[in-house]
Amino acid sequence: MSRLVVVVPLKDGAYERARALFAHGPPFDLKATEFERHEVYLTEREVVFVFDSASSSATLRLLGEDPSVWKVTAAWQKLMAEKPRKAETAYSWARPENGEAVFFQATPGPGDSEGGDVFAPAREAPESRQIR
Repeated sequence: MSRLVVVVPLKDGAYERARALFAHGPPFDLKATEFERHEVYLTEREVVFVFDSASSSATLRLLGEDPSVWKVTAAWQKLMAEKPRKAETAYSWARPENGEAVFFQATPGPGDSEGGDVFAPAREAPESRQIR
């Protein structure tokens, strides 16, 4: 998963106007992009855009590094205090989505509900024949 985080500083007093712009959704069709997820966080001083994609693509770079994309409408231009900037991941943690594949117990043995040994029993060495 590739993640792009873009921080857009807001002018003083722009919070309510920025919040109102989000009611209309993004200025591009998300379904037509490679994004798997898109989130937006809003504070009094900035907007944080998060884009997740299954691959790192030119689309992600374009959206994050081309200020013209962020200045799609005159309304957004009026709210920006300065050029958007890309944030790098300093720390990230995620719980595994499907814990069923994670096994912390000992290997099941004969009679377990899963059907017995996971590993085949060790073969005994053939008895050596002694000549007398």
